[in-house]
Amino acid sequence: MESAKEWWSLNATTKTQFRRPLISLMLLISWEIWKERNARVFRNVAVPVGVIVAKIKEECSLWGLAGAKYLRTLMPQE
Repeated sequence: MESAKEWWSLNATTKTQFRRPLISLMLLISWEIWKERNARVFRNVAVPVGVIVAKIKEECSLWGLAGAKYLRTLMPQE
């Protein structure tokens, strides 16, 4: 099994049409997980996984509206 670092590097360097959108999505997911981790550690507040997924979808939509054109190609508009 490959490590997370190897997986990240492989996906970040593989030349496909989805490379840039995938990198944006990986950064967004990492950011949301980091914020949730901080909430759990420093404020002792935890939300269910479904809520985190909904936050990621919402944030993805907002990033798209803000001009993240590559990310917009991955997520369907609702």
